[in-house]
Amino acid sequence: MYHSISDDFDKLSVHKRAFSKQMNLMKRLGYETINLSELNNSTNKKHFIITFDDGYTDVFKNAFPILQKLNYKATIFIVSELLSNINKWDQKKGNYKKKELMSNDQVMQLIKEGYEIGSHTLNHVDLTSANDFDAENQIYQSKINIEKRFNTKVYCFSYPYGSYNKNICNKVSKHYKFAVTTKRSRYKKNKFNNYTLPRVPINSNTGLFKFYIKVKTLYEDFKFVN
Repeated sequence: MYHSISDDFDKLSVHKRAFSKQMNLMKRLGYETINLSELNNSTNKKHFIITFDDGYTDVFKNAFPILQKLNYKATIFIVSELLSNINKWDQKKGNYKKKELMSNDQVMQLIKEGYEIGSHTLNHVDLTSANDFDAENQIYQSKINIEKRFNTKVYCFSYPYGSYNKNICNKVSKHYKFAVTTKRSRYKKNKFNNYTLPRVPINSNTGLFKFYIKVKTLYEDFKFVN
């Protein structure tokens, strides 16, 4: 689970050089990527999934070229009503840092290169705080918007802030094949619900040794809380 790939001094921003080292390590270890919607079709233990939440422009500018060199792809969750805009949902934070979001053209180029686009709602709202009508609209209309705008199928969803409950999960399950959370663990077949999938968080403080520990040992699995 990544968010931003930039040299910003921000917890969720992984430096470009660090990201390159992480991806090159995975390549040297013999790993190849699949998109999230391919999860149930893969039996290869050397497959892994890279996800990016929010759809920042720096992912296109900094991560995309690195991934292309390695023949890697990723699943990117975009906020469909804020393309070519900024991360407005963070503006009330005391340490707010304005970050640009990808444009339509950038998203289209990623799709052409085999990347998967998923939904992160219309406006990046906390769905558990929304009324029933608004929550349904944020979940379903974002999917419709992306599919119409980019002529692509949307199978996957990411809960903003990692926030969900049983009602929200039920709504998501009607429209998507998979949904990811911010719960921590590596994936193990038949252990997790397809609509509350955990991920391994990679942040600014994840050095290469820690990255290796996260992806190759039980470290993240022990962090899982049901």
